[in-house]
Amino acid sequence: MGQTHSGIDLEGLDREVGDFCRFFELMPRDPAAAMHGAVSQMHALCSALAKLPAPVWSSPNVQRLLAPARHLHARSSFVRRLQEWPRGYPGDFETVELLAAGASLPTTADPGDWIEWYALNTAIAQQHRNRIWWQYLKMCATTPGRILSIGCGGGADFQIAPHRFTGSTVALVDLDRQALALAEERLSRYCDVHIVCGDVRQAIRQVQDEGPFDVVVCGCLSDYLDDRTVISILGELRRRLLRVGGSIVFTNIAEGNPFRVWMEAIADWKLVHRSEPELRKLATAAGFDRLDCSVQRDPTGLTHLVELSVP
Repeated sequence: MGQTHSGIDLEGLDREVGDFCRFFELMPRDPAAAMHGAVSQMHALCSALAKLPAPVWSSPNVQRLLAPARHLHARSSFVRRLQEWPRGYPGDFETVELLAAGASLPTTADPGDWIEWYALNTAIAQQHRNRIWWQYLKMCATTPGRILSIGCGGGADFQIAPHRFTGSTVALVDLDRQALALAEERLSRYCDVHIVCGDVRQAIRQVQDEGPFDVVVCGCLSDYLDDRTVISILGELRRRLLRVGGSIVFTNIAEGNPFRVWMEAIADWKLVHRSEPELRKLATAAGFDRLDCSVQRDPTGLTHLVELSVP
């Protein structure tokens, strides 16, 4: 194949796609051979992609070469969701529910089962479960209290132990009515729940009467927003909805994520990756003192866990 895309050699990628497809079309029945082979082939494919500049991952030539591997990936119901986003937006609550649940080791030789197992059990999936637990623990630290969850989805973080929120007032915000219905169902027997279906700016206006809040959880909202929007939202939350002594917690995928090549070239899941200095700069621009901004990594090292406080 040779130099086929602006001087970039695609022969290695073409070869790895062929090896990937041959392996998964003839999956070994032995669990050890299947597991180690699946991991090896996934990493070999990503390694070939990683040798190419990121801007060409979505180019027609590269996507044409990847098509057979992407088609095999789509045999996993989870990965197919990432490729198609059937609810019309990335990071939808049904996808998050699958991430929260994970996947057990397959007992079949079906390629889709093994690809699903891989996608739901690597560090990039674990970091999402870590985010959920961290948010849950931050909210529990304020109970009983007043909690605002923006982009709450189905409330996977509340679902860990919903009884822990007994006596609290919880405001739930999301663009998806079905997500809100699930989150409300999970919480309503334990606490006072208010729901707002709409975007963040609309929500800030509508939930002011429920505040001020002890904690505002924004989840992974910043993964999908530009700097200017993040600064504006954080500033509005600080001025209008956060009580003195309260905090805003959110997460952001970290710059240098080695799974980015798979997420963007294979799964069509594009996030805004940021560094710790970039996140601290956003917080300062939103009006938070640098001493009141805590940024740490989750145990996988792939995600920033950010807490902004108002002393």
